[in-house]
Amino acid sequence: MTDTPAASTAHCDDPHDHSGHDHPPTGSELVRDLVKGLSIQALLIPALGVVLLLAILPFAPVTPVPLLLGIALGALQLISLVATSLFVARTRRQLAVNPGLLAVRSVVEEVLRVAAVLLAVLLWPADLRTELGVWVGAGCALVWLILATAQTVATRQRIARPGEWSKEAISTLLSQRVGARSTVLMRLLDVAGTVMFQVGATVLVILSPVLVIGTAVLSIGIGLSTLVLHRRPPADRARSPWAYAPVGLGLLALVLAVLGMLAL
Repeated sequence: MTDTPAASTAHCDDPHDHSGHDHPPTGSELVRDLVKGLSIQALLIPALGVVLLLAILPFAPVTPVPLLLGIALGALQLISLVATSLFVARTRRQLAVNPGLLAVRSVVEEVLRVAAVLLAVLLWPADLRTELGVWVGAGCALVWLILATAQTVATRQRIARPGEWSKEAISTLLSQRVGARSTVLMRLLDVAGTVMFQVGATVLVILSPVLVIGTAVLSIGIGLSTLVLHRRPPADRARSPWAYAPVGLGLLALVLAVLGMLAL
């Protein structure tokens, strides 16, 4: 059925009809979408932590203390990250995108992981190594989940509160044509990748300390993919395969850990 000329004119003159028109969002629309998306993200990340805790219950060792050891491991990794950031800020900011510095930080994190799993084996020799690895890795992942939740809440508050930071952030997103949905989705994928990698890498290391080399390579790969992604225009990042490298490598570490556990 074809439209009459009058109907076509009325359709085109309707100011509220945006069908067929792909217009970029305004600043207020982007703020609204970001606040909504970040609010949902602030709920989903803790929910991911709850799912993690439920998933590791079947692998519970005699004592839940290994979870605290994992939290200590995550805290040390976070301190390593902060120390690196302070070093970069006080020396040369170009080092923030230096692959060498990233590799050193990844190696330090994996050395800390080996120290944690060896300590777990010494403290609880009667428990299965795989169970200890799962719980230490989960504790480490919880630290990063807490950090991601705090960052999400802080960002949401700063975006929602009118100010210079909010104006500059929204202006940058508008100029780069970056949408709220892709921003929130990519962050969730990064967090999920971190959780899978922390659990998977810890299980791999506790199965065989030699595998620390493999986990270090995976960690460096995640960092390098992030560096490559940041060199691309923001509008192209969500469409780049590098954007999915962190979650892909995290899933790979977890799959390898599961295969190793099944092989025992």
